[in-house]
Amino acid sequence: MALPLTDIGPLRPLLERPPLCIASDIDGTLAPIASRPEDARVSPLALKLLRELLERDVRVVLATGRSLAVARAMAPLDGAAYAANHGLSLWVEGREETSAEVLAYLEPARQAAADVRRLEVPGIVIEEKGPVVAVHYRQAAAEAEARSAILEAIAASEAAKAFRLHEGRKVIELRPPLAVDKGTALEALAERLGAHALLCLGDDTTDIDMFRAAERLRQHGMAAATVAVSSEEASPELLAGADYRVEGVAGVEWLLGEVKKALPARQP
Repeated sequence: MALPLTDIGPLRPLLERPPLCIASDIDGTLAPIASRPEDARVSPLALKLLRELLERDVRVVLATGRSLAVARAMAPLDGAAYAANHGLSLWVEGREETSAEVLAYLEPARQAAADVRRLEVPGIVIEEKGPVVAVHYRQAAAEAEARSAILEAIAASEAAKAFRLHEGRKVIELRPPLAVDKGTALEALAERLGAHALLCLGDDTTDIDMFRAAERLRQHGMAAATVAVSSEEASPELLAGADYRVEGVAGVEWLLGEVKKALPARQP
């Protein structure tokens, strides 16, 4: 179970093995959850701290369910790597990497989204993210009923049968059934970025994949720690899968600031 993190002390072993990689989710971690996905904004302080950490040779990976274009617009960080659509699309070394296998799901995803759009449930928001479809029901007056209606619509859609269903914080997603997630993407990026230590931050069940990847890397000799971002909606699985926890986006801001202060002084 995740322990409260109130001091940078437990993370000092990571700082002693540079270069450090900080891998973070966006929504609910760097940006407060918004009723409408398009209204979410990354904390200005978190962005400032991440830019300063990049300048200190910290590797930054943003692993998110957002599309690559939206992720880079929400958190514009020169030098950062992105694992968008839960790792289906990467941005690394200044260019996008999306496999032909993933691109083959673009048209089925459009059709599945069209099928779900026939729902007449107020408050449902459908987010089309290329090969991924996310159906949000946070704005629905009756969330349980909205969730059931979405699941029924997905079950009735022939196009949706090509996808794997995932659930997160008031959202149901259709993703290609590929062996790709935030965790597999993080493992690949940590290696490519030459990281010797890893700090993972996340607030939702999809971030558990990152935590599991951190554990795999730890077993292979990398210094790693995982931090759950607590909220009223945080699942028991998230807290059980992390080493430590902080409270909300404000806790993440505090943590990034403490990491920056605790980094070894730059050599002249």
